[in-house]
Amino acid sequence: MPPASPTAAKWPKTLSADHLHRLVRAERDPRRALALFDSATAASASASTPTAGPITPSPDTVSLLTSRLASAGLLPLAASLLSRSRALFPSAAALEPPFLTLLRAFSRAHRPLAALHLFRSAPSALALPHSARSYTAVLAALVAHSQLSLARSLLADMRAAGFAPTTATYNVLLKAHCSDAAAPVDDALRLFRNIPKPDACSYNTVIDGLCRRGRLAEALELFSKMVAKGNTPTVVTYTTVIHWLAREGCFDDALKTFDEMGRRGISPNVITYSSLIDGLCKGGRAASALELLDRMIKERKSPNTITYSSVIDGLCKERKLSEAMEVLDRMRLQGRKPDAGLFGKLIVGLCDAGRAVEAANYLDEMVLAGIEPNRVTWSLHARINNAVLTALCAKGEPGRAFQVYQSTRTRSISTDPITFHLLVESFSKKNNLEQAAHVVLDMLSERCIPERETWDVIISGYWSKKKVRQEAEEVWNQLTVS
Repeated sequence: MPPASPTAAKWPKTLSADHLHRLVRAERDPRRALALFDSATAASASASTPTAGPITPSPDTVSLLTSRLASAGLLPLAASLLSRSRALFPSAAALEPPFLTLLRAFSRAHRPLAALHLFRSAPSALALPHSARSYTAVLAALVAHSQLSLARSLLADMRAAGFAPTTATYNVLLKAHCSDAAAPVDDALRLFRNIPKPDACSYNTVIDGLCRRGRLAEALELFSKMVAKGNTPTVVTYTTVIHWLAREGCFDDALKTFDEMGRRGISPNVITYSSLIDGLCKGGRAASALELLDRMIKERKSPNTITYSSVIDGLCKERKLSEAMEVLDRMRLQGRKPDAGLFGKLIVGLCDAGRAVEAANYLDEMVLAGIEPNRVTWSLHARINNAVLTALCAKGEPGRAFQVYQSTRTRSISTDPITFHLLVESFSKKNNLEQAAHVVLDMLSERCIPERETWDVIISGYWSKKKVRQEAEEVWNQLTVS
């Protein structure tokens, strides 16, 4: 691919490699940054570049620009820049940092085979020999995208080329073993024991792999060995252990580990808090979760929607609805927008508690906030609306139920057959026969054939009307006389 067309730039009288690096770093648009780079490194100086000749950039500048282009998704331009930079440096080793950046960028773009092709072509196309770092980068890309057979083949090539696996390489292989649910975690343990100097990432991967397979006791034992051997646990290590302790219902141990984390000077992040809060809420300890939420906010760790959703769900399950509504208000005051799932938890909780009108009011808020159903949330919206309609009918609120029903129809949200029947029954009992008939017609238009009970309810309603009964009797008498 040809270089980006240069744009006019205001050059200083003397342009150095350091100044070029600052210009590239300051330019926000990666295409314009590439144009600056190309102008400065052109084979012949132009009128706008009053320097004695082209600038030889630093390897850091090429690496920075490659990273910027790759992050913007401009992978062909990044690959072209790497290829053209080959002639700028006497040693090909200077290209390894941007080369590694590009390999990782292909992985982030879900193109592991492109990363493998670039790696294979590097010795001929870039005069860049393979290294342990580049082997590891490609292995990571293949493992991340489940290309395990290619990863095993590449590992064999690495060993055949005389490169001993580094700790980083072992970590990639550990991830391959632990992320594959079909692979026995004992293979990962054997591999782990062969690592000369395992780092925190090595421990984290195996601890998580053991936990995922229900071997929490072994994971905790490995965690203790990690500390004993002087490997400092990271926030990832603690978050993993806390998450699985809470998930297995070991809440006191999870809270103890959380406190130990603080004593060691390791600050919990949002994921740590959210994992512990979610586990406490699912275990019926919403009060403890609420205390953690307060602590989280005091420490200026901004809770996300998932954190708030866990707390509200836990409070609703424990019928602490006032506290749940307060948490929702606090969430909105902090600029967080509740989604359909969060609204649904509170609405269903209110319905279960018989607070149907309040549930309907929150449903209105949800609609006014512009939270509309899509292909993913369609069934969730249907469940929420049907729950509110059912609760309103049970509470004897046909007027409010009809409002919600009309809103549901306007948004093309389907109504369950049972809910249809409850609406007809509720309207008929209150002598709102026009509304009951309207619902029956909607049922028929949706090819939802009413059950006999539904017909009985509405016919009984009409029959209870004096005029209808009298006219029916007159018609019957005329038929029997004739």
